[in-house]
Amino acid sequence: MQIMKNLLTVVCGSALLALTSGGVAQAAVLGTQEFSNAGGSGDIFKDYQLTLTIGPASNRYPSNAPLFNGLKVTPADVGRTFTVNADTDPNFNQFASYLTDGNPDGMQLITGTGSLGRAGGALGASGNLFGGNPDLAGNRIDSISVQINSMNLDSPGTNPNGDGVWTDESFNATVIVEGEPLNQQSAAPVPEPTSTLGVLAFGVLSTGLIRQRKQRSLLHK
Repeated sequence: MQIMKNLLTVVCGSALLALTSGGVAQAAVLGTQEFSNAGGSGDIFKDYQLTLTIGPASNRYPSNAPLFNGLKVTPADVGRTFTVNADTDPNFNQFASYLTDGNPDGMQLITGTGSLGRAGGALGASGNLFGGNPDLAGNRIDSISVQINSMNLDSPGTNPNGDGVWTDESFNATVIVEGEPLNQQSAAPVPEPTSTLGVLAFGVLSTGLIRQRKQRSLLHK
């Protein structure tokens, strides 16, 4: 009887582990876009304030649905990834609607610096974004991230004006859009824990009862 109890505990524990590890769907990367800049500015600053915007491709400087709200990053943040979603940014749903409306849009990653602000890199229509896809229509957008790949700010740096008011700068970041491709079939449903454990427990108890009956038969012989 003690062996049957131990076996039941092991099997039930394994079932719970399988259910908890397999029941969470992983988000898929739907698209990535790299932004970068390099040069210098007649200002002194030690950080960027990042804002990601979107808008119609006809607009050279798209400014709709700003995300990240001037997120402050420094060279110490190289290697970090910052993420927003519908729960953390009030403009997220509007931004996602641009990404999935089937129309070509432009994106702009603004690197606000001290008293100045500029876009990082040359940004085109969405036909040039995400590896050439015209849009991310047909997908559900769950999150948008900015990954800081490299960043260097040096004041006064080369100091071309000779007045010490200058910063040499270089920056590279990747925007990552994650979500669920809705045109793909969803994964098979995970069985309810109660029904799964009930079947496992029934099987273990049945095995134990059969074993007990065999033992009793041997005793009566």
